[in-house]
Amino acid sequence: MSKINKSQFAILGWLSKSSMSGYDLKQKFSKVSPFHWSESNAQIYPILKKLEQEGLVSSKLDIASGARNRRIYVITSEGLTKLEAWLTQPIDPAQYREEILLKLTMAEHAGQEWALQLIQDYFAQVQQQLKVLEDIAQYIASEHAGREDQKYLNATYRFTKLNLEAKKLWCEETLKLLRQ
Repeated sequence: MSKINKSQFAILGWLSKSSMSGYDLKQKFSKVSPFHWSESNAQIYPILKKLEQEGLVSSKLDIASGARNRRIYVITSEGLTKLEAWLTQPIDPAQYREEILLKLTMAEHAGQEWALQLIQDYFAQVQQQLKVLEDIAQYIASEHAGREDQKYLNATYRFTKLNLEAKKLWCEETLKLLRQ
């Protein structure tokens, strides 16, 4: 059985909330879900084209956008039906990959000082991600205030925050362990 591209559902999901351009979709992914579901322009536009060919979205040029010829996409009733059907399906187990853990597994080949630096660098990344996450929380609070989806977006934010806090704790413990 062929693997289903879940990105199409991420795009259909955002379009179910409001009509958007490909650029608007990219901004939503960047502002709301960069830690759990991100898409590049190279992914978004081909998926939008395929969704339109399948009749799951429709589009029109935004005349007011000027020379840019901004194309606005709208989910169709068929697209909403497909999104709702997917939402009711069981989730696939997460395929977890964390490069730092792979490198740490082989750390005896690079030495303790290298491993300490690896963890310190990762710790700095996690701290930076926590700062970005605060911007996401503010965005959700301002752009989705009072909307039905706010509680769901807050739940995804909380999941990510707890995950990053666990990584931060792991870094602290691992640095202590490696320094012994």
